[in-house]
Amino acid sequence: MSSDRLAPRLHSDWVGIWFGLCVALLAAYQQFKLPPVLPEMLDLYGYGAGMAGGFMSIFAVIGLVLSFQFGRLMSRQATAAWLIGACGLVGLGAIPILTFPENGWAILVGRAFEGTAMAILAIAGPTLMTRNAAPKHIPFAAALAATWVPLGGLIATSIARLAEYLMPGDQIWSSVWWAGLVFAVLMAGWTMVLARQNDGNRIALPATKGGAPDLSKADRQALMMLSACFGLWALQNLSVLSWLPEYLVADRGLSMAVSKELYGVTVIAIAGSNLLAAAILRAGFPIARLLTVVLIGQGTVLVIGPYAGTDISGVAILLAYGFFAGITPTCIFGLPGRLLGPDRTGPAAFGLMMTGRNLGLLTGPILVGWVAGSSLGWSAGWWTAAAATGCAVIAALAIQRQVRRADAIAQDMI
Repeated sequence: MSSDRLAPRLHSDWVGIWFGLCVALLAAYQQFKLPPVLPEMLDLYGYGAGMAGGFMSIFAVIGLVLSFQFGRLMSRQATAAWLIGACGLVGLGAIPILTFPENGWAILVGRAFEGTAMAILAIAGPTLMTRNAAPKHIPFAAALAATWVPLGGLIATSIARLAEYLMPGDQIWSSVWWAGLVFAVLMAGWTMVLARQNDGNRIALPATKGGAPDLSKADRQALMMLSACFGLWALQNLSVLSWLPEYLVADRGLSMAVSKELYGVTVIAIAGSNLLAAAILRAGFPIARLLTVVLIGQGTVLVIGPYAGTDISGVAILLAYGFFAGITPTCIFGLPGRLLGPDRTGPAAFGLMMTGRNLGLLTGPILVGWVAGSSLGWSAGWWTAAAATGCAVIAALAIQRQVRRADAIAQDMI
């Protein structure tokens, strides 16, 4: 393998970066199109809390089983085929959901197809963003990579809110699914166009252009710690994003319309903070230390949040949560390049990271939903999420040591 294949690119390919963002947004939309319309679906079809939590957690089951293997395979095969296949899975998933919405098991099967699509898209999107960025733009690319979850949720929320004005009440949720099908068709078309341009190099994952080096034992250990941190944080964050609308309706007595608006406010705060993190990192704040600080902030907000009112104090809590939660994934997506070097990140590294995220997704919505639905109530549910965040802080402290080790090795090589 020639050395120039491994050298960082001199100029960013912005089309490749924005394409990677759209790939990731499609992944997030498939997962987070459910929470904004979950209250309506629960009213219409009466799913139990455990089944409803499973509609989110099935994504984690699929991702936990397949993400690492997908990451390895995607390093060796044509990216376009994987992306078009993922778009096809989105269509397959919609069939049982739109046909048998009253059947919880049919929803679960459809969500399994969508979860498989997301496992592919969630690896390809962040990888394409960071690999198409020059070193000076990597913090910004990492920030964009972090926006895919909140922006995907925001798009789904906006479509659901618009559907309230345009569609009958029992068709609001299905409008969100039909929009997802349109997005998948557009993404498949864009993929085919880019695959025919410039020999498809713009959307080629690392190994397609010569191969990314295998991960060493030390690399794997560092990434596994990052994966653990990602998983613990995802347990908390995805629980909040999954259950916040239902919590605002069931526990705080707010209307479904207001719950969507407050959910949207939270998501906007997260997305804005994703990009703010890039500026903080470019200013020189240590990335692993920043991760630790914002995790502590989220844990604190989750502890005091249940005691806030439904007035301005409640909005302030949501904004504070969004601020801290938005910085976290920017740090996480930026750390593989810091631990391994910007020219050595690829699908295998991101596949391992997504395995941790999927483990958190698997346990989080079900665990917090079960605790909140028990006699302990919603306050105990948020305390459970706060405890997971505390464990993520411990992992972040260990990652700080890994970063110092990587810095020392890099200094020795100069």
